[in-house]
Amino acid sequence: MLNQDFGVGARRASVSHVAARSESATASGALTAAPRVGSLAAVATFVGGVLTATADAGFVATFQSYGAGQNVSCGYRSSDAWNSTASMNFYSIRAFQHQFVGPTGAERLTWCVELYQSITLGSIYNFTEVPVESVPTSPPGAMGVTRATIVRDLFARWIDPATQLVVGDPTDRAAKSAAFQLALWEVTQENFSATDAAGMVSQMSLGQGAFRSSPTSTTTGWYDAIRASLGVGGFQSVSVGGLAHDTAQDQVYGPRVPAPGAVALLAVAGLGIRRRRRDGR
Repeated sequence: MLNQDFGVGARRASVSHVAARSESATASGALTAAPRVGSLAAVATFVGGVLTATADAGFVATFQSYGAGQNVSCGYRSSDAWNSTASMNFYSIRAFQHQFVGPTGAERLTWCVELYQSITLGSIYNFTEVPVESVPTSPPGAMGVTRATIVRDLFARWIDPATQLVVGDPTDRAAKSAAFQLALWEVTQENFSATDAAGMVSQMSLGQGAFRSSPTSTTTGWYDAIRASLGVGGFQSVSVGGLAHDTAQDQVYGPRVPAPGAVALLAVAGLGIRRRRRDGR
């Protein structure tokens, strides 16, 4: 969503050999990033609502539409520390959920974790399924285990597993979805000096750092509520997958879990099939 206007000219890492960030503070308090390179031993695939590990899985899909969200004013400068307040240019960008549809009609509702690339409505993309820890695949690099812990907690608390939409009243969905996307960008892009999940959450702020935004007061309120919820009572975990692409935005998504009513119908149908088979013997 953000492009070279934000001074990002670093070369993309390949999907099969990504660099994960290991962050540390220098003596002056400035942040330096030490890349930790590792091969992907496996990637994630989506089977029956559960993410499982396979090799070289892919997802070919059309970017069908934007979901709920808002245009928001954002700025990003990769060299700024998490607490920087230096002046920065802001640009209006889309903070929306994305709908991708595969050739068989399979739908994925996703969120962007990469500021440097773009996606185009109606275009077909051949994504590689990767563990969420391995995106984004371009600088600032893979989020790694600690940030992925926060991302899973974010999905666990704020995404309805039955619909893959943000939880709560539909009238709040646009602002809440934008706030969710902003929180996701903050977690994955910010130059935190903290090395643990709770410490990173405490350093999240839209008003300072490498990633910043000035959304509406309603969206800011939802962002503050999201941030305040993270890690409360411990970090929760749900399955979250990554979709990596060499020239398009990397995405993340959670598994769609059938609603209780749908599960009950499937169970009844299964019993009926077994009964007919038994009677036919």
